[in-house]
Amino acid sequence: MTKITKPRLNFWQIWNMNVGFFGIQFSFGLQQTAVSPIFSFLGAHHDELPLLNLAGPVTGLLIQPIIGAISDKTWSPKWGGRRKPFFLIGAILASLCLFAFPFSPELWFAVGLLWILDAGNNTAMEPYRAFVGDKLPDSQLTFGYQMQSLFVGAGITLANLSLFMFQHWFSTPVEGGGIFDAAAETVSSIPTWVYYSFFLGALASIGTVMWSVWKTPEIPPTDKELEEIKKHNDGTPAPIIQILSVLLVIFSVPLLLGYLVGELFPQLWDNVNLWVIIVLVFAFAWLFMLYRIIKNNTSNRSIKKLGDTLDPLLEAAEAIGVMPGFLWKLAAVYLFQWYALFVYWQFMPPMLRTSLFGISNEDNEKFESIMTSFREGAEISAQDQSFAQNIQSLAEQALGHAGLMNGTYNFVTMIVALALVPMAARIGSKLVYVVCLFLTGIAMLSMPFITDKWLLLAPMVLFGIGWAAMMGIPYAMVSKVIPEERRGVYMGIVNMMIVIPMLIQTVSFGPIIKNVLDNNAVNAILFGGVFFVIAGVLAMRLNLPKDKLDSAMDVEIP
Repeated sequence: MTKITKPRLNFWQIWNMNVGFFGIQFSFGLQQTAVSPIFSFLGAHHDELPLLNLAGPVTGLLIQPIIGAISDKTWSPKWGGRRKPFFLIGAILASLCLFAFPFSPELWFAVGLLWILDAGNNTAMEPYRAFVGDKLPDSQLTFGYQMQSLFVGAGITLANLSLFMFQHWFSTPVEGGGIFDAAAETVSSIPTWVYYSFFLGALASIGTVMWSVWKTPEIPPTDKELEEIKKHNDGTPAPIIQILSVLLVIFSVPLLLGYLVGELFPQLWDNVNLWVIIVLVFAFAWLFMLYRIIKNNTSNRSIKKLGDTLDPLLEAAEAIGVMPGFLWKLAAVYLFQWYALFVYWQFMPPMLRTSLFGISNEDNEKFESIMTSFREGAEISAQDQSFAQNIQSLAEQALGHAGLMNGTYNFVTMIVALALVPMAARIGSKLVYVVCLFLTGIAMLSMPFITDKWLLLAPMVLFGIGWAAMMGIPYAMVSKVIPEERRGVYMGIVNMMIVIPMLIQTVSFGPIIKNVLDNNAVNAILFGGVFFVIAGVLAMRLNLPKDKLDSAMDVEIP
């Protein structure tokens, strides 16, 4: 395929192109910091948190490669081009979910909304990664992705600082009935000040994406590429039909088999982690079987029609088969890096409850027992009411301080993101990435031992430098070694390398923290720190071809 010569963009063009990432990452910032505490407010226990966050890795694993493959074969001038229609639809869906999330009356409702929210975010995320690569020449890729990293930091910073500030501005003092107010029509432990952060996130998600859609035109495909796109899509169902069909085919058989196994062995319903693992094994076996059937029966009209419908899935599978060796090495790094990050996001607020505010597991269990009794209509003694009110107040303070800490590291990310560009040009992207992974590991290993809430911000500086590298440098490196015409699907595959470790974490870490780490959030954070150090060691193997090494920064900063 003829390679399009891409014009160099100035600072503000690259800025406008990436603004939409601010809103997408505001949403992710709320997921990182506020969703697990909301689950806890609604009655979830520590060992349940990983599985309750299963939506992130599963939707990322499925949605991003599918959307990437479809967007590679899309060109719609009426709706914005190739990538923009997808991340605009994703932003609209995410905004609606963010608005509804704090109104969750029960744990199951919040978990269901998280699945839809994650589907929206992933629909927006993958085309956006490819969009930056589509627009920029190789010499500007590092700058472009580090600019994206800047907006990652800015979006998550505002999301977390909004939690911290709203908790201080609007938190209701413990007086009267408080959480035991009998006048309330429903019993909900979600603080009202949390609502305001989600409302702000809903506006940011759609507003910033619309700005980038408006300000940044996509590069039209060549006549030859348009002809290939038209030929590929001839007789193929519409994208929405493809997406729904793929999801239906993927989920139907594994879930049915999982249900039958659960009925045959009822004890599995008491061990949901094991049941989920069984369903995932069925899913991978089912996908492999489908792939072989479609590839070995190309002359069968019915099977060919099925293949056309599942084309995005087949495209992703074939791309994995010819994936550059660099990506396999990156997958090993990501296994430990993203497993550790998921541990951090789930267990940092619970860690603060213990390390900073002194809430023990026994306190949590007593609190849940009191709240369960209250919901069932039992009379609660004044002493138990006072105890529960105090635990609720401390938990809210822990969530607010988690927002400050996460806001701090993302503020640092925003500040240092572009500074890493000339550093990468001078000493190489690999070395910058390795050092930053080690700094993040040191940050996590030190957090549980700091009992002053302001000194806790010090390791967040190191974490922010690491996060700046993680959100930009690997994507710039990958973008240099993947085929131009398959950028969308390969960016989706890179996301698979992110969500598979998260998926492994959601089904494995519940038993690990319960049986190995003494159900202690402090031990969970230390565990994550060790994994970051391992990721840093593995990143030493990430060598780019000599003709793809970083060059001097090819953009003028005003």
